[in-house]
Amino acid sequence: MPPAGPAPTSAAPTDSRPAAPVTAGPAWRSAPVSVVRHPPVPPVPVLTGVRSGAHPAEGYDRIVFDIDGALPGYTIRYVDQVRADPSDRPIAVPGERHLLVVLDPAQAHRTDGSGTVTGIHALGLTALTAYAIVGDFEGHVSIAVGLPRTAGFRAGELPGRIFLDVAR
Repeated sequence: MPPAGPAPTSAAPTDSRPAAPVTAGPAWRSAPVSVVRHPPVPPVPVLTGVRSGAHPAEGYDRIVFDIDGALPGYTIRYVDQVRADPSDRPIAVPGERHLLVVLDPAQAHRTDGSGTVTGIHALGLTALTAYAIVGDFEGHVSIAVGLPRTAGFRAGELPGRIFLDVAR
């Protein structure tokens, strides 16, 4: 069973802004999470960065998705295979298990078409192996998060960001 503990109060260990997160369901879960939002577009919310950090004393590792603009809706679920959107081709993302995070509406590119966040990135944390941007198409950004094993997770929000905590 994932560790019990207090709800996180910041998006990263270095974030000093006090704010209580809005959680998207029970504290630790393995079932899908879905948060629906319909922000007015344009402008489409933009994924501007991805950060991660270890929280060993609290029993989890965190990945943070920085958003410019209104927060989009999102779904988070386990997938058996990571596939690119829209090509549907398999993508090898480090990790034994994978969570797929889909932001909607959102984009991971600037108005000139250049990417804001791209590629596959190793994380090397206890609960987070890697992440990869696997889709940026028609208002959906898909991010695969590699894990060493199936683990409980929780999602939440702070101003300008969505976070995902994965139990160690």
